[in-house]
Amino acid sequence: MVFKNLLNWITGRPSEETAPEPAQTQSERRRFQRIGLEDGLAWLGGQGPFPILNISYGGIKFEIPTGTSGDGAIAPGQVLEANIQLGNVRFATDLKICNRFETVFGCSFVGLKPAASRLVSDFLKPRIIGASITEIDGSRLQHHDPNLRMRWFQGEEGTQIFLWQTLDGEIVREEYYFLDYIITWNQETQVFQTGKLRPDRGKSGFGRVDPSTVVFFKVPSHRAIRMGRKILECAALPLEARDQMLENLIREEKRLYQRYIIRAGDQAPRFTPDGNPGRHLVVANLSIGGIAFLTPDEGFGNLGKRGELLTGRLELEGNAVPVHVRIVYITGQMIGGTLEPAGTAGNDEIARFLAPRLLGQSLEEMPSPLEELPQSFRSSRVYLHVGLHNTHVISAVNPDGSLLAGRIAFMDHILVWERGTLVSWKCPGGIVFPRDWELPLDILEREAALPEHLRGICAEMIESAELPTEVAIAWKKALS
Repeated sequence: MVFKNLLNWITGRPSEETAPEPAQTQSERRRFQRIGLEDGLAWLGGQGPFPILNISYGGIKFEIPTGTSGDGAIAPGQVLEANIQLGNVRFATDLKICNRFETVFGCSFVGLKPAASRLVSDFLKPRIIGASITEIDGSRLQHHDPNLRMRWFQGEEGTQIFLWQTLDGEIVREEYYFLDYIITWNQETQVFQTGKLRPDRGKSGFGRVDPSTVVFFKVPSHRAIRMGRKILECAALPLEARDQMLENLIREEKRLYQRYIIRAGDQAPRFTPDGNPGRHLVVANLSIGGIAFLTPDEGFGNLGKRGELLTGRLELEGNAVPVHVRIVYITGQMIGGTLEPAGTAGNDEIARFLAPRLLGQSLEEMPSPLEELPQSFRSSRVYLHVGLHNTHVISAVNPDGSLLAGRIAFMDHILVWERGTLVSWKCPGGIVFPRDWELPLDILEREAALPEHLRGICAEMIESAELPTEVAIAWKKALS
């Protein structure tokens, strides 16, 4: 497998949609709020694509340009088979034509499947939440520092933003709550954290959250970063309440696509500077163009200063890659800089190491899809973990700890464990939804044999992910 292609797929960025207009007053609202689109497409009965102008929970509005073959045959009341593309995902559904005005057609979804309904909901929810956020009177909140001004913003689904500013308007810190996630930023310490409310915290209302009810992530949650960014992009907020937090989210999202943070217990990569054969620096995090080491107990010594270039060997799973490292920063705990392999082969080795680990690192546990599982799975413990670009792992673990059934999906690869056998599929078009156990066989191609590289990639993903112990053990046995 060309690991550069996999890494390019991981680091690819989706196109942006236009922000929705601010939420309408109650008297102006339709049954479903509509969100304007610039990159939505629809195919009708094999014809298209046609641009989608807006979308709601109930349907879409699309346009068929004048002169398009067959546009005159479409009339209100018809039900048509359609394929809908929103950003980088696509699904099939039926559309009922509700109205027509010249070249523009208004449609409602008919028989939308649960997985497609969730996709529409996930697409719309952050955009609608963003449009709902407004500033409210924060005088009811406890605030003890007379030198700071505290501002409070609220939106739908319990979304809140707390902003502390100096009396001159400078940002001091910010807290951002949405969908059980919490993101904090401290301007003085430059500390950015993402966390999630504990499931046993009980019902919470508006107001600041007790920090003891939050579990902070060591690696920022990909879903929290992505959803939080989209909500802010669609919010009509004052610049001081929006831009600094949005800048942090965009930076952290980019890092998640590129930077692997070495976990405790990993066989950590090491960097050995030339001329210091006995001096091994333990790598703390690694990306395709950057590296950071833990500062040795004895200090950095005479190895270099900021701006200096180090040459040496980067040890990755037994392979020594000649590299150049230019020091960018030195702190009491960390030494970081840019990373450049000395030869083209080094890029391949680094991509081979990074790609599966970035996918594994991004996996986050979500509610399991019990309603879609076969009846025979009901005695097992079912887990769902979702990561970058629809990467996901479904695991049904028997009471004895063995893997009853499971699936690992990433890029266009799908590896399935069922009836004690591994089977691989390719998905050249369309998408496999994490919450659907049944595979959409009409868009898949079964591979005659398990690709040699696939088992190893999946094993490295499982090894680098934060999974429940029984899930990790069950998959390791299945993949061995």
